Amino acid sequence: MATKDMPRIYNQNMELIAILDKATAVGYRQAFNDLWTAHFTLPSDDTKNEYCQPFNYIEIYDEGRRIELFRIMENTLTRENGQGLINYECEHVITTLLDNVLFRYHQIGNIGVFTREVLEYILSFQTEKRWVLGKCDFSHQFLYKWESEKLLPAVWSVAEPFLDTWHFTYDTRTYPWKINLVRAEEEIGAEIRYRKNMQGIQRNIDPTSLVNRIYPLGAGEGDNQLTIESVNNGIDFVEDKESIEKYGLKETIWADLRFENPYNMLSTSLQMLEHLKMPYISYSVSSIDLFKITKDSFDEFK
Repeated sequence: MATKDMPRIYNQNMELIAILDKATAVGYRQAFNDLWTAHFTLPSDDTKNEYCQPFNYIEIYDEGRRIELFRIMENTLTRENGQGLINYECEHVITTLLDNVLFRYHQIGNIGVFTREVLEYILSFQTEKRWVLGKCDFSHQFLYKWESEKLLPAVWSVAEPFLDTWHFTYDTRTYPWKINLVRAEEEIGAEIRYRKNMQGIQRNIDPTSLVNRIYPLGAGEGDNQLTIESVNNGIDFVEDKESIEKYGLKETIWADLRFENPYNMLSTSLQMLEHLKMPYISYSVSSIDLFKITKDSFDEFK
């Protein structure tokens, strides 16, 4: 392994304490709007195992490119033919937000309180200020409620009501680290093309999640629970008649106690209906990684 690709270990104070020159099976998984993970292996007799303590940080590289900063979690020792290996599993450092909680009941948001303020409120409960909010492309005014929740799921839940295409990005090159909530780019960043780098493609059509009539329910309970009747001509549901005619009536009740404004709830339910009124179609594609050969950005998957 070239020196530029060797994983680097940092202690809890972000001080470089080791470069893993004997690391093998170094890999990582990057998932859109999901937790990134990494892994590596060291010989059990490598003295640098002592630096790979749980919760220490590791910087992963690939072909000289810095992938991201992770923290070491579990490890497994195996022995075969007299040789011992320790396999380490790592998670992106965003999981440091699992170290703190929103204790008891918390409520923030609604009219006049925007997305940035909500995220900054959650991050303010870090005992060590590892993360600060950088860019925030959204100015929604949803109401949020948590009770004895860890900070990371609280942060991720902020974007759940959005029907915009969004994702979280991170900047861990400087400390404190920055978390950004941004609109997903719609420009083509890479391509998988038949007879170039595509190995296979599979299409799956799943109608089980199809819904063409939604009954929205917001804050409150029983007869006092918020509905959309007052802003929807006295009708307490939204529906798509073309979908009903084609597939038959498929109803669901959508309850989200964060909504206290019927206009917002109506708008969101209509957008949900657009996503749900047709069968869910997904594609799985396998591809050859040509970037290491061509260095062309269109061959690089991020």
